[in-house]
Amino acid sequence: MENLSKLRSPRSLLAGPDKSVRCTVIGDGMVGKTCLATSFARRQFVEDYTATIYDVYCVPFCVGNDRYIINISDTAGQTDFDDVRSHVYQDTEVLLLCFSVRDRESFSSVIDSWYPEVRRLARRKCPVVLVGTQTDMRGKVPETETVTPAEAHRLAKKIGARLYVECSSKERHGLHSVFRNVLEIALRRRKRKNTMLRRFFRRSTAPF
Repeated sequence: MENLSKLRSPRSLLAGPDKSVRCTVIGDGMVGKTCLATSFARRQFVEDYTATIYDVYCVPFCVGNDRYIINISDTAGQTDFDDVRSHVYQDTEVLLLCFSVRDRESFSSVIDSWYPEVRRLARRKCPVVLVGTQTDMRGKVPETETVTPAEAHRLAKKIGARLYVECSSKERHGLHSVFRNVLEIALRRRKRKNTMLRRFFRRSTAPF
């Protein structure tokens, strides 16, 4: 799994475009974006933290008898790397907008910084999934410092996110749900686009 899980070029995997889904992880630094990607890719939690500028993890994901590759772009959260993210935005199908449930500042950044950036740089109507990370820290920090699921659901609705999901990379709880939703949203959107294109071409080729 290790050889498949982290590659610089997603296109190097032998998966056709219809079997490969692209998502990008964004959010403040230190909210657990890299842990989210690596824990899912490597099937284990890695304690060592390494600051990320840009990495791509290519992870096999099976649904029934169908095998897909989820390409996860992990981006730096600092403003110094806006240019890097602007290029990644254009090639992504689903955005995972992350905050830590133990860090209210990162929660505020969703509406103050990240949502405006997504609207400015991402492709029109690119689906967003709001992700609350580090849920294993609930109960270990004062309640006044944590974000409740109800608050997060309200924010997801406010920014027009497809849904809100929570996870713990350390306990590996909720990771499968996060990326299954990525796959389902991307495939559903492709199907809708293909249907619209078929209707358009049928109208274009219809006799007068």
